[in-house]
Amino acid sequence: MVAYLREEIPAEDISANPVFNHPHNTARVVPERLPAAKIKELSQLQPERAVVATLAEWAGIAGAIALCAYFWHPLLYVLAVMFIGARQHALLILGHDASHFRTLKTRWQNDLFANIFMMWPTFASVEGFRKFHGTHHQYTNLPDDGNRHIWYTHDAAGELAPDWQFPKTRLGLVLVLLRRAAFLTGLFWIVRGLVGSTLIPSPGWMRAARFSFYAVTIAALTYFSLWSAFLLYWIVPFCTWHIAAQYMRLICEHSAVESDEEEYSITRSTIPTWLERIFILPCNIGYHLEHHWYPSVPFYRLPELHQALMERQGFREHAVIRHSVLTSLSECVRRQSSPSTPFAQESAR
Repeated sequence: MVAYLREEIPAEDISANPVFNHPHNTARVVPERLPAAKIKELSQLQPERAVVATLAEWAGIAGAIALCAYFWHPLLYVLAVMFIGARQHALLILGHDASHFRTLKTRWQNDLFANIFMMWPTFASVEGFRKFHGTHHQYTNLPDDGNRHIWYTHDAAGELAPDWQFPKTRLGLVLVLLRRAAFLTGLFWIVRGLVGSTLIPSPGWMRAARFSFYAVTIAALTYFSLWSAFLLYWIVPFCTWHIAAQYMRLICEHSAVESDEEEYSITRSTIPTWLERIFILPCNIGYHLEHHWYPSVPFYRLPELHQALMERQGFREHAVIRHSVLTSLSECVRRQSSPSTPFAQESAR
């Protein structure tokens, strides 16, 4: 693992035309190629939209903390934990966009902004996430897929790990989510993120900025006696609902996806309900097949990309598009009349 982290992944910077030289373009076949002019239009960055979206997530976190602290009640605290955990998930999704250089136009500004406001607060780094996520795009569901490293989806022999074997029984799915949301996985993520980020190649000034960020944070929490609040309103949400939302999202994306065309089965797109959008799939992350095919399109243009693809007969007929998280998860549940198939097993990544 240490050797993998220290390896460099060759990747060109985003050029003036982001369509053709995007470093995370898939090595697989994209069966529905939209006109280059359309993708170029959809790929144009609007940094103010990314900045506003980021600030909105932080405003939501601050509002939830203030509301819960003022009107303290155990049930309100549970709701605050879920809401804040979902906002932490949203920050990481926005950081995911930054890992594709889709936040700000200048690369160093893109990475610094993402680290300060999205990644470092959630114990990660944009460089670290990019390390794994680039290969996830390039080699989706193949042996070099970075998700195999970051999510531990496969064992050393290349076989699916038990948690990632789908479909499961309803009870089996619930138990996986409950076990992951029971704090220990979240604590592991915190330690892994803090330690792993020190191993990822990054500029010296970025390392200094990261050290300063955590030093200032620790000093502020100590000076203002906020460690208990930090535990209640940041660590608990991170280690519970945030982890649950992450696992639900990934299961929806890459588990038990079945299509009669192989390249459409690399992932499932899930268009959430408004409540699911708040608590499970924020920031258009559910448009996942669209994102895999065209990673140069920023999150705020993914609905437009989806509409453009829906005009293609092949996409309408073969893409796996579901309109709620519950529907996507239900396809990962074993039915008595539909036993598990090898294809369904191999679809879980």
